[in-house]
Amino acid sequence: MESKPQLKTLRDFASFVGGDLVGDGSIEIERPTTVGSDDEHGIAFAESTKYIEEAKTRCLGGVIVPAETVDFPSAHIKHANPRLAYLKILHYFERPIEQAVGVHRSAFIEEGGFVHASASIGAMAFVAADAMVHDQAIIMPYAYVGPGCVVGVGSVVMPHAVLVQDVILGSYCTVGPGSVIGHSGFGYAWDGQKQLRIPQVGGVHLGDSVDIGALTAIDRATADYTRIGEGNKIDNLVQIAHNVELGPHGVYASGVGIAGSTKVGARAMLGGQSGYADHLVIADGVALAGRAAGLTSISKPGAYGGTPAIPIADYMRMVAAQKDLPKLVKRVRALEKEVKTLKGEE
Repeated sequence: MESKPQLKTLRDFASFVGGDLVGDGSIEIERPTTVGSDDEHGIAFAESTKYIEEAKTRCLGGVIVPAETVDFPSAHIKHANPRLAYLKILHYFERPIEQAVGVHRSAFIEEGGFVHASASIGAMAFVAADAMVHDQAIIMPYAYVGPGCVVGVGSVVMPHAVLVQDVILGSYCTVGPGSVIGHSGFGYAWDGQKQLRIPQVGGVHLGDSVDIGALTAIDRATADYTRIGEGNKIDNLVQIAHNVELGPHGVYASGVGIAGSTKVGARAMLGGQSGYADHLVIADGVALAGRAAGLTSISKPGAYGGTPAIPIADYMRMVAAQKDLPKLVKRVRALEKEVKTLKGEE
């Protein structure tokens, strides 16, 4: 593993991110912070005029600002992309949860379960008989890896997460605390008298580098697989139904719901509490605003909002017009009254 450089001063951090130092480089930096704080040993970033102006009024150890910034009064780092520079600093300060290699004495590995020698199985974790945990994978305390499940190289299953059955994680995935992957999809058929459960006999397949937040549910397929493409980032409290297919490198915010058998294209962006109805096909590059609902398939990339979802420009015009509705109602009533007067009805 590559050793972490020892960074102490603002000068060190300027060199680390490849930026230009302006001002006192000897200031000691102890943590990342935000422009809204007064932290003489913190480092923040500011991209927009609004935040740059706020940073000028604060007592900060250092601020990363756009390269073209002038007249900044305190010590700062100029950078072509302050956000990415700050991201690098956040990675530097990140403290991964460490867990010893090997199987904890209280963990339970059923006979026939495979655990690579370089993997880590935490306290009270469970690995089923035909499950596989590959090299450098980490199963944290109280996690459950069920029958037919595969945990790929370097993947992490966090505390109380559950891989129910026939779940395949690619390499370097993360499943957040309390998430349930591979539970039965929600399927019932009415026989005229009662609801009959439709057996869900498929699985779930996650590509490489998929991150799943806390308390998210991804249902197993009725048949075949529910598929989550590589590089997807899925927030907390998201529901992905059976046989859904998500293209690669999407971002799904908290509260999103995707109904059964919908196919979402690559590079999707879904805002909080938005979602798609079942059996839809969504093009690559579609962004759905928060609380929007896609009720029909979408064939063109772009941003959409509202319920049912429409192109965002149309939606914003509609929202802007709503404030005039009370005035419009008054005008219509006045016109109706005039018409009745002209007709002699009043």
